[in-house]
Amino acid sequence: MPEFPEILSNSFTAVSTLQAAIISLLAAITMRRYGSIVYFAIAAIVIDQFLTIALKKDLGASVSEVINQIIGGIPELDATQAVVRFIGYLILITIFYGVKALFRK
Repeated sequence: MPEFPEILSNSFTAVSTLQAAIISLLAAITMRRYGSIVYFAIAAIVIDQFLTIALKKDLGASVSEVINQIIGGIPELDATQAVVRFIGYLILITIFYGVKALFRK
């Protein structure tokens, strides 16, 4: 099991893509109160994994083939990666939510 500083460092690397930034920004915008951040971070992981798998698939395949490939690829995310992404999304959503809170009033 990796040490906490290593997990924290990896969490920034795991969510340092434009895709993760857009997902986090949308989560922060739609989040009404900070108490629901855990749910939004979990949803962000699911959406991120779904988009990552979907974008890697063959564009010439039928819709049903793509859906079957995506569903089959969801178990590719192991527990350590999920925790690392969860922490990363918590941090990113918190940053965007803080900026939103500054300009809300």
